[in-house]
Amino acid sequence: MDNKKKDWSELVFRYIFEFVAAGFAGWIYEVATVWVMWHYFDNRGLLHLPIIPIYAVGAFILLAVLGEKKRNPLLVFLISTVVTTVFELGASYLLEFIFHKQFWTYETWKFSILDRSSLISSGIFGLLAVIYFWGLHPFSGRLTRKTPKAARIAISAAAAVVIAVDLVISVYQQLGS
Repeated sequence: MDNKKKDWSELVFRYIFEFVAAGFAGWIYEVATVWVMWHYFDNRGLLHLPIIPIYAVGAFILLAVLGEKKRNPLLVFLISTVVTTVFELGASYLLEFIFHKQFWTYETWKFSILDRSSLISSGIFGLLAVIYFWGLHPFSGRLTRKTPKAARIAISAAAAVVIAVDLVISVYQQLGS
């Protein structure tokens, strides 16, 4: 990394882009899992947008734990598997406490952990983390550097507003149901 001071718009754009991309990848994974296992489409997640924020938050937690330094993919996989499992278990209890409903269950999965996670899903999350660290995160850095400042600001502001509005509406609907 160079010693050049980063413009705030670079950081905001990069992490909003990664939030959307990781959340969308999570939505694709969830929809595909339901389709493969039960043969029907289910628009998964809390938001109306095809973004599942828990995947983005999980990616950012892993970024905080592992840092930006390139590491051995096996080490990233193993650490990510453990961290995402603990995060998924904690998030499931927190969301159930807030919304008084359970958003997901692994009761039919092999190797279920308290019906709130599974060793299988944990392995998939570990694999997704390797893809994040070797694919998405470096790509977002290159994209950020190539995007003009005015475009970074406009795209970041628009995306943040759309996601925030969707979050407020979705939470209000969940608490009302």
